[in-house]
Parts: sequence; structure tokens; C-alpha cells
Amino acid sequence: MTQPPSTDLTQKAERTRQRILDTALDLFVTQGYERTTLRDIAAAAECSLGLTYRYFARKEDLVLVLYNRLALELEAHVETLPPGRLSDRFYAVMQAHVKRLAPSQDALAALFGSALSPRSGIGVLGVGTADVRERVSAAFLNVVSEARDAPGKQQAHDLAIVLFGVHLGLILFWLQDQSQGQRITKEVLVFTRDLLALLRPLLRVPPASRMLARLARLIEPVVSPGNRAQAQDTPGAGK
Repeated sequence: MTQPPSTDLTQKAERTRQRILDTALDLFVTQGYERTTLRDIAAAAECSLGLTYRYFARKEDLVLVLYNRLALELEAHVETLPPGRLSDRFYAVMQAHVKRLAPSQDALAALFGSALSPRSGIGVLGVGTADVRERVSAAFLNVVSEARDAPGKQQAHDLAIVLFGVHLGLILFWLQDQSQGQRITKEVLVFTRDLLALLRPLLRVPPASRMLARLARLIEPVVSPGNRAQAQDTPGAGK
């Protein structure tokens, strides 16, 4: 999998790399992801095909770099969150995440079909993006664990997995929201915050805790397969 930009790149090389990436995203919007080739990208970026291959061996690598960049920005934002209520922390993360995604919205929408295919190299739940999912799920674990009303270790893990899934659903909704200023997405984020605030105290009740654990076990192999084995080594179910 393509890694984030190397600090060893010269400024000129990094500018070239970024130009190729920006050009690719523009072409994905105007031509569609499937129809765009690396040769098209090289020509539009005014780079030789050989130089383009030097930075991106496959078309998929361009998208994976975008995913990595967004994941790193999400991680960095989570580290700055104050230790408030879990619902407020999740809301703040999603508000900021949607804002960061906004400049890439057209490109992400153009990737929509391939991104939803588990057989695609850029599928958000595919093998090629497992590293990105691990990074993002770890960020959501931080959101839960550092909250003032954080649950125990195992329940924090379960809740982080579920919130990771909720975040994917919210991003999907945001991509499809055609309301002015994406007003409905903003209202859905507020609703999600309020619902989480209402549900959080219920997770202290054993039946609710067990249902959360059951849901996490169902979706974890898909959204975060690398964490499943680790979770199985952790006994008990925190409240």
C-alpha cells in the first residue's frame, strides 16, 4: 500500500507529486475514475509517464494517498480534542472531518462506485485500505477512551468500532446530500450527537452492554479486521 508522503522528498519533488495528485483528482471528476489512465494523468500534469510512475506505480496509489492524508488529518485533530463528553467529542470530530473532506467532495463522489466495491483496490472496506481503517479506528478509540464519560476498556473498543461504522454512514450521507449548504447533513450530525448522549448512560446496563458487544462483533471483521484478534485476547466486557 502507498505510504504517506516521505519527508525525504525535496520540495520540488513534493510539488511535482502534489501536482500529479491534484491533476488526477480533477480528471476523476471530469472523466470518471475508471476511464482515467495514468497516461491521461501524466499528460494533463505535464509530466512524463516515467516520472508519474516514479511517484505512483498504479492509479489506485493516487487514491490511497488521498485516503492516507485524510486519515492523518483526522488523527491529528483527535489529538487536540478536549476531554469532554463522548457525544460532544464525536460530534466535533465529524464536524471537522466533513469540513476537511469538502474540498475533495467532487473527487470522492467520482470514486463512489469503486470505493464501495470490496473487490476494488480503493474499496473503503477492501484489503487495500486495511491500513487506513486501522488508523481511523484507532483515532475513534481515542475519541472514546479520552472522553470524560469513557467506558471500560473492552466496551470502549466495542463502541469505537460501532462509531467507526457510524462515521462511514455519515460520510456516505454527506456525499449524497444535495440540500443547500448541506443543511440536512448538519442536522443529522446534531441528531447523532444528541442520540449518542442519550444512549451513552444506557450502556451501563448489562443488556445494552451485551447488545453493543454483539453489534461490534458483527461489524468488526468488515470495518477493522486487524483489531478483531486483539479484541479476542481482551477478557470481559467493560461497562
